[in-house]
Amino acid sequence: MRLASERKGQFIIIAALLLSIMIISVSTVIYGTVTYFRHERWEEYLTIVDSVKTGSSNVLEISLAKYSQTQNSTVLRDNLNQWIRDVRKAYPGFGVDLSYSLATGVRSAYGVSLNYSLGLARTWNQAVSCSAANATFSINIASAGLTGYNFSAHTILKMNIRDAVWWSKASKQYVIISVSVDKEGPEPIVNLQKSNFADAKLSGVSKNFTTTRYYSSTHNCFIYDIRINSITALPSSVEVTLLDNRGMKTVSYSTNIRQDNG
Repeated sequence: MRLASERKGQFIIIAALLLSIMIISVSTVIYGTVTYFRHERWEEYLTIVDSVKTGSSNVLEISLAKYSQTQNSTVLRDNLNQWIRDVRKAYPGFGVDLSYSLATGVRSAYGVSLNYSLGLARTWNQAVSCSAANATFSINIASAGLTGYNFSAHTILKMNIRDAVWWSKASKQYVIISVSVDKEGPEPIVNLQKSNFADAKLSGVSKNFTTTRYYSSTHNCFIYDIRINSITALPSSVEVTLLDNRGMKTVSYSTNIRQDNG
């Protein structure tokens, strides 16, 4: 009887140990599953937010390109309203909602004062010319309890006539217009071709021209030289029209022209 009692006690101890191991194992699996699910779910939410932010910036770029070419002042508002409808359709199970406010009034962007209306602005026909778009967004994701996640998006094309010189040597007479081009960041745009410069005018008359790109230590930036040959008199004005690779347009104009006899 004593031996049977000892064996029974050992069995109870072993059973208790096995039960404890099972409980710990199940708890570990459950905790790992819940933690993994939460991590994966938040990764999904972050992906949605990043996608909406990227798409919103793309809508600004597309809208500014159309505005700068057509002067349609409502294009950004119209495109954003369509974008909001598209976002809601794209994530129906998440309860994603997007709202926006468009920049209005005078604001400064990269050293340039711009007067926005319905999120769009332009300052053309001066030495430093710009086309710009600016909007603020708010994202709500009902399934995540995320409300009021705000971010801003803006895009800009800026061209600066850095110098304009009429070289009046006896053998060669030509004009060189030196311009720099930047976008939001601010970042220099260094991949433009001759075809991006839609027009170059002297004294209001379009001229044939060539372009050269280089880095200028004098101006501490990349420069595009627009050269117009066979110019026999000092022009009264220079004008350059630019259409960048995003389809955005701007026009710079200056009456500040130097004469150099070489």
